[in-house]
Amino acid sequence: MFPERQGWFSNWHSESQTWPEIPATFRSWPDYEDRAHTLRAWTPGIVDGLCQTEDYARALIATAPGIDAVTAATRLRGRMDRQQRFWERQPAVMAALVVDEVSLYRQVGSAEVMALQLRRLLEIAAMPSVTLQVMPAVAHASNNSGFMIAADGAAWCEHAVAGYVFTDPETVRTLALRFDTLRAESYRASESVALLQEMTGRWATGVSPLTATRPAASA
Repeated sequence: MFPERQGWFSNWHSESQTWPEIPATFRSWPDYEDRAHTLRAWTPGIVDGLCQTEDYARALIATAPGIDAVTAATRLRGRMDRQQRFWERQPAVMAALVVDEVSLYRQVGSAEVMALQLRRLLEIAAMPSVTLQVMPAVAHASNNSGFMIAADGAAWCEHAVAGYVFTDPETVRTLALRFDTLRAESYRASESVALLQEMTGRWATGVSPLTATRPAASA
C-alpha cells in the first residue's frame, strides 16, 4: 500500500495486531483508516488521538488507572506511529475534524503542554486537506461518545469501556448525520482558528484559563 516506505507499514501493521495494549475491537480499524480518502472525526472532552502531541498523549495515557510504564510506552508508540501514517499519506487524506471546546480548557499535563498542543491544532487547521471546527460547549447528542467515519462506509465509535467498528450502512449513515449536526453547531473554521489562537496565548502564560477566570471562593 505504501511502497515508498519499503514495507514499513506492513511490518507495523502485522506487529500491532498482537499488541495486547490495543483493544481487539480497534485492530481492524486501521485497515479502513489507511484506505480512506476522507475521514471525519469527533472526540468529546479531549483532543483527538490523531491530533495529539507526544507530550499531551503521554500525559493523557498516564491517567489510566493502574497502567504500568511498559504498557504506557507501547500505547504512546502506537499512537504516534498511527499519526505518522495518517499525516504523511500521499495524496493527503481529506479530513474534517470537530474539536470539543471543552478540550481547549481541560488541562492535560502542564500549561506548557497545553500551549504546544493548541499550536499543533493550529498547524493541522492550516493544512490544505483539513477542515477543523470547534464545537461550542453546548448540549449535543454526541457529547458522550467519540467516533470516526471513513469514506468507504466504516465507522469507529467508542465510549469509556470499549469501542466497535461498524460497517452496516444504517449505523454509518446515522453517525454521518450526527457528524453533520455537530458541524452545524460548530464555529466557522475562521472563528475556530481565532479561538485556538486566543487559547494558545492564555495557556502560554503558564496559568490554566480556568484558574485564571474562576471567581475566588467566598469566605
